[in-house]
Amino acid sequence: NNCGFSGRKGDLYTSESGESLRAILSDPLTGTLMEDAMILPCGHSYGGSGIQQILRTKDCHTCSLPVSEDSIAPNLSLRLAVQAFKREEEFHVNNLSKRRRERYEQGGKGDFGDSTTATTTSTDRQKRKTNHFPFAVSDRVIIKVSTNPVIPMKKKRDQGNKRTPQRFYNREAVITAQCMNGWYVVKTLDNAESVKLQYRSLAKV
Repeated sequence: NNCGFSGRKGDLYTSESGESLRAILSDPLTGTLMEDAMILPCGHSYGGSGIQQILRTKDCHTCSLPVSEDSIAPNLSLRLAVQAFKREEEFHVNNLSKRRRERYEQGGKGDFGDSTTATTTSTDRQKRKTNHFPFAVSDRVIIKVSTNPVIPMKKKRDQGNKRTPQRFYNREAVITAQCMNGWYVVKTLDNAESVKLQYRSLAKV
């Protein structure tokens, strides 16, 4: 690591060598950010822990030039650069956490669309599915009489499908299979005759 950091933002976020900014601002010996950076006469900088090792070997780890304790000085510009980097890093981390928290509180709105609409659509699909499939295999049912055109609309819901063969009216049966779009295969209990009927023609016993 060379000295010469001015602390200006332009210096903080450019690196011709392609190294990451954190690597540039880190002690080459310990890998920690040089918040307490010191500069050697040769121009290379180290953090406090790295300087301790330099003082033991009496030479620069990077260029091997001799070093004496009284020739080491604080690298104020590098310290300012590290402080600015840490502030920027903390800002990005906090901003990211805030966005994640907002997405969580909104139930994913923004990334996955309007959660309210999605929930409503899902609920509607579930209601339609429940309406089409109100019975399960092995349920005992009674086959309802078909709809009479003169019966008021509010009472037609209690009537069966008009396509139900008349011979099955009011007979008890058991559901043997569930088909698509609300259709079931049922088997009559009295003579084991099978017929495919829609859910509107059936009622639970």
